Amino acid sequence: MAKNKKKVVILGGGFAGVECARQLESSFKNNSEVEIIMISEDNFLLFTPMLPQVASGIIETRHIVMPIRAICKKTKFYEGRIKNVDPFGKLVTLWGTGEKRGVSIYYDYLVV
Repeated sequence: MAKNKKKVVILGGGFAGVECARQLESSFKNNSEVEIIMISEDNFLLFTPMLPQVASGIIETRHIVMPIRAICKKTKFYEGRIKNVDPFGKLVTLWGTGEKRGVSIYYDYLVV
C-alpha cells in the first residue's frame, strides 16, 4: 500500500516564501513522499531593492523580475488569492476568478 504524500503548503511568493520553497526542495530532493506547494497572487518574484534603479532608468524592469516557477522548479504553484485558511481541517481555499472556480488545497504542514 502506497503512502500518501505529505503536503507542505507555502502561503506567499515573496523573498521568504521563495527561499523556503528552495530550501525544502533541496532538503527533500530525493524524497518522493513530500509535495511542496506555493500559493501566491503573483507568478513572479520582484526584486524590490532595485526598484530605484528601474525608476531612474539605469536598468529595465525585466532585470528585476523572475518567474517563481523558474526559481522553484519542483514546487507546484497556484496563482491566486487566499479566501480562507482552516487550521482544524488543514485546508486552504482560494478565490475563484471569472471562469475559474475556487480551489481547495489540503495540507499537512502550512508555512505562513
